[in-house]
Amino acid sequence: MVMKGFKQPLVQEDMWELNEVETTAHISESFQQHRNAPELKVMRKFAYLTSVSTFVFSCAPALVSLATFAVFVGVSPDNVLTAEKAFTSISLFNILRFPLAMLPMLIASIVQTSVSKKRLEKFLGGDELESDIVRHDSSFNSAVSICDGSYAWERDAEPFLKNLYLDIKPGRLVAVVGAVGSGKSSLMSALLGEMHCTKGFINIQGSLAFVPQQAWIQNATLRDNILFGSPYEDKKFQNVIEACALGPDLKLLAAGDLTEIGEKGINLSGGQKQRVSLARAAYSQADIYLLDDPLSAVDAHVGKHIFDKVIGPNGILKNKTRILVTHGISFLPFVDEVVVLPDFPPEDAVSFTLKRENSIRRSQRGGSVRLRKNSTLKVTEKAGETKKGQRLIEKEAMETGHVKFSVYLQYLRAMGWGYSVWVLIIYFIQNVAFIGQNLWLSDWTNDATVYYNKTYPASMRDSRVGVFGALGVAQGLFVFLGTLLLANASINASRIMHSQLLNNILRVPMIFFDTTPTGRVVNRFAKDIFTVDEAIPQSFRSWLLCLLGVLGTLFVICLATPFFAIIIVPLAVIYYFVQRFYVATSRQLRRLDSVSRSPIYSHFGETVSGLSVIRAYKHQERFLKHNEITIDENLKSVYPWIVSNRWLAIRLESLGNLVVFFAALFAVISRETIDSGLVGLSISYALNVTQTLNWLVRMTSELETNIVAVERVSEYCEIENEAEWVAQHRPPENWPQAGRLQFIDYKVRYRPELDLVLKGITCDITS
Repeated sequence: MVMKGFKQPLVQEDMWELNEVETTAHISESFQQHRNAPELKVMRKFAYLTSVSTFVFSCAPALVSLATFAVFVGVSPDNVLTAEKAFTSISLFNILRFPLAMLPMLIASIVQTSVSKKRLEKFLGGDELESDIVRHDSSFNSAVSICDGSYAWERDAEPFLKNLYLDIKPGRLVAVVGAVGSGKSSLMSALLGEMHCTKGFINIQGSLAFVPQQAWIQNATLRDNILFGSPYEDKKFQNVIEACALGPDLKLLAAGDLTEIGEKGINLSGGQKQRVSLARAAYSQADIYLLDDPLSAVDAHVGKHIFDKVIGPNGILKNKTRILVTHGISFLPFVDEVVVLPDFPPEDAVSFTLKRENSIRRSQRGGSVRLRKNSTLKVTEKAGETKKGQRLIEKEAMETGHVKFSVYLQYLRAMGWGYSVWVLIIYFIQNVAFIGQNLWLSDWTNDATVYYNKTYPASMRDSRVGVFGALGVAQGLFVFLGTLLLANASINASRIMHSQLLNNILRVPMIFFDTTPTGRVVNRFAKDIFTVDEAIPQSFRSWLLCLLGVLGTLFVICLATPFFAIIIVPLAVIYYFVQRFYVATSRQLRRLDSVSRSPIYSHFGETVSGLSVIRAYKHQERFLKHNEITIDENLKSVYPWIVSNRWLAIRLESLGNLVVFFAALFAVISRETIDSGLVGLSISYALNVTQTLNWLVRMTSELETNIVAVERVSEYCEIENEAEWVAQHRPPENWPQAGRLQFIDYKVRYRPELDLVLKGITCDITS
């Protein structure tokens, strides 16, 4: 569980940064090492321990039966095992057999639950964001006040910002300048309450709007990104669009402001994303605006337009309090005040002091400044996509109907044909040993009739006990061996399928990630691979044992009462229709469960990456509500699946009762020609058939439901790749002889169905 917890964030991070991943091509090997070394090693150890526990609990019923019968016949020569005593005991022992068989899986589930519980407790018990870091005292006359404030990124860490004093009156435009790493973004975080306060306080009068240095964009339409939960007002919206220089971009986008923006703004350039983020803030009509270098990702003329129309003295925010972090010295003459953080060139600051006739206040941040990770923005503008009505994010594909047989073959092939055949043979032999033990017991009980009023030979008693015990131990050994082989086979299948999935995902065209949310890909690596790792092996083993158990039960009943074979056909027809109806329903509900789980991952990842923005706008409740909605959508398929299980249980219970009824009826009809031992054996088997039938249908459904994970992984393994990593027609070894880049009538589009974005470029760039 811990290894899987490490894997999922790694997948999500790599999917978000896939441009770099595909460029460097380094992640595949490192991820495979993480997967194959620690996680598969732990899985293998866990599988071996499960095999041992399965062996112990499989032997328990046989050993209990052996001990009971051996003690009974051993304490006195007069004690002869009769059919009524033996099969009454066997029926009671069979009641224990199923719970004991399930106990290893229960123990494994309890262990996993315990690990998950501890991890959740650690997370839920962690430090929460202090709600009182930022005060909202109306007695202050200033919009923003910091009094002797010191702030750290960790609760017990050395303060990163020390001894800050800041006082900003309402309606003022204040620029914050300083060298890279001087703490400008940290100051914004402190004002948002995102840092730990070690002393002093911050007081803010009014609502906040925040534009981060790296724009946060939702997977929604451009309009929804700007509205951000606010009601739509056309005039206000158009004013914001014009002020933020988004008008020309809307003309290029597919459906204007209703164009769907991909995850993290994948189909927007850095400048476009920054302008959308600024438009979101401008539309919110907050009292105070924290602008963390919003002009760095746009061209100079666009930056001037935005400053004049939005931020500056004549912009649409002119009456609002604005704190602008900027590297653009050209804007400083037009601000009301400048806050200079240490290491800023003093001569520049002095020159603007003379122009503005305002005092420049330096923060009293003492000590050395640690360099924090800085975000970078891409400045290359993408040309817009012009196909009308084009949907960017494609609806997740979902198969319908029964799972193709080729999917089962694919999983068996990944397990290895040798492993698959041997697992089948070993479990078949184990079931033969189980039936043989009960037939031996049936024959043993006939000795009571043969040796009636006679001395029961000790040698025969010992042979009866010995063979009965040997067959019981053989069952346990074959179960252990089969479980061990199945564990190795399933781990082998998991390793192969995970490798195929990862290798193909790293080779798909970037178009795939433009139209596929990260949550869908993470869902494949998280939920679906988990199903391949753990759920399918258990389902396959349980299904195989139940199938062999049902066939063995019918064989024994027909052996005892041949007339029962007549009833098998109508019972099989009823069973077939019940099973077909349930499996089809259950399978599709689990498919819906898998598909509806992806939005949960996507929304969670999107929310985590934009926490500072969400908290700044006070929209936590809205996002929590949306999270509840996505979970409710998922539960709409989970709850009917649970109800369908109850539907199945009622019908299979009735079918099992029919089996018991006809087995007993034919035993009574054939009482003159059938041994009492076989009658007892057939009735005891019939009493157990309800549970076995019920479990067989459940495992059939569970196996077909879980095999959908293989189907979903296979879907991503079959996505068309980019060009081969190693071209067949490679250039000469001495290529290139000179640095030269040549384009001849070069045309390119983002996706096959879209218009050209580069049309007939011809150029020759030499060294």
